[in-house]
Amino acid sequence: MINQLSILIPTYNEDCTSQVTELQHCANSINGLQYEIIVSDDASTNQEIAQKNAQIESMYHCRLLRQPSNIGRAANRNFLVKQARYDWLLFLDCNVGIIDENFIKNYLTCDKADVVSGGVTIKNDPQLSSSNLRYKYEQKIAPKHTAQQRQMHPYQSFRTTNFMARREMMLTHLFDEAIARYGYEDVLFGKHLCDANITIQHTENPVVLTHFEANENYMAKLEEAMHTLHDLQDELRGYSPLLSTAERLKKTGMLAFTRSFFRKVSQSLRKNLTGAQPRISWLNPYKLGYFLSIDE
Repeated sequence: MINQLSILIPTYNEDCTSQVTELQHCANSINGLQYEIIVSDDASTNQEIAQKNAQIESMYHCRLLRQPSNIGRAANRNFLVKQARYDWLLFLDCNVGIIDENFIKNYLTCDKADVVSGGVTIKNDPQLSSSNLRYKYEQKIAPKHTAQQRQMHPYQSFRTTNFMARREMMLTHLFDEAIARYGYEDVLFGKHLCDANITIQHTENPVVLTHFEANENYMAKLEEAMHTLHDLQDELRGYSPLLSTAERLKKTGMLAFTRSFFRKVSQSLRKNLTGAQPRISWLNPYKLGYFLSIDE
């Protein structure tokens, strides 16, 4: 049974005050738990949000740390690992909500594995379901992301959104700070855990996603992620499904045809995916075509 916990939240231009308050409530209800909540602001540019987060400094068991300049997602997470004082670390993204008052308590019995992944969920929202690409994506993958499904492929299913880990292990296996762009940070970390035979336990202890960016912004992030994957393809070959598909196209002589076809339809696909009623079935083909077009 875990009785000491460091809760770590990396943030950038996101108001974390409600999230921290929810976590405080959960932690304070557990007798004997020693805890801390550390928020690391990666040099936010939105001063209004930065002022709201300043409230965290005066909250019980909480610390707000501000980076003097933007150091990036991986480096900010590694910084939090080194700042933590307890042996178990609970990492949470800054844009998630707590839906179970026993959320922290549920994690405290999971002390057999080195890494424990609680998963994510979304609330039912008919409007977002028809109009928001990120929401539609999360909605589509939800049936495959139960704890049972995730445990079948524990490393490929790892996400940094909501997980607990031993601090000693994290100090040995830090996030790769060489990743300059957005995307695949969690995929690469999962592969490193796999290579090192670090155990992952997947549980049903989800947080709820509360922020769904506009379609154009989400598409820009996905395109940036394709460049990240391109940079990491040697390390992730045989591990990323998209890379495996690209390899099959190359072996079957379909690479040139696929690239040519994507050039013809890319604008139409992107217009739909960033529009008012995006078709989620077109997202993966677009990502594949965009990835293949990087080398052209």
